[in-house]
Amino acid sequence: MKSKKGKAFILTGIIFLAVGLLVNIRVILGIIRTLTSDEPESIGIIGGADSPTVIFISGRIFMDMSILEKAGLLLIIAAPIPIIIGTVKCIINRRS
Repeated sequence: MKSKKGKAFILTGIIFLAVGLLVNIRVILGIIRTLTSDEPESIGIIGGADSPTVIFISGRIFMDMSILEKAGLLLIIAAPIPIIIGTVKCIINRRS
């Protein structure tokens, strides 16, 4: 019975991720288009030999998102949490 709870958490996380990706397909394609354009004007890379490299994206990609797309982005961000919890539950139940 406990193993079913772990699998349910994993399935919930996968559903969150899938729904979030489907809702945000326009935003994802916009980011890909920005990153792969010939001369991306809205991307700046700052880095040195002895410091970490930082990549800035200064477009209006996230400003033009609808409330539904913002909710989908939240689902994408939250999806790993139930997946990790379910995986840990399955591992613990398998050991006992």
